[in-house]
Amino acid sequence: MDENVAAVRLRFPKRAHAIDELALRDVVFCEICRDYAEAQSELAKWNTCPDPVREERIAEYGELLAALGKEIEDALDRAIVVSIHRPTRPRPA
Repeated sequence: MDENVAAVRLRFPKRAHAIDELALRDVVFCEICRDYAEAQSELAKWNTCPDPVREERIAEYGELLAALGKEIEDALDRAIVVSIHRPTRPRPA
């Protein structure tokens, strides 16, 4: 998985399998993951920046991450992820 999807997996660790499955088949979901990772990166930069507008930018990126997080959750909720595992049956004797 790429680093964008990895960032989303860190945010939603219990849904990591569903994130991986959806990322394999949904280009739009991958774009949302990219946006999420970029927003996280920018927030990290602003957290260490002495710029006078620092607090404003931190708030903006916080809001953006919350909105993208909701978008990711919604996409995961809508996705039908089916694991294809055959149940093991005992062999006849």
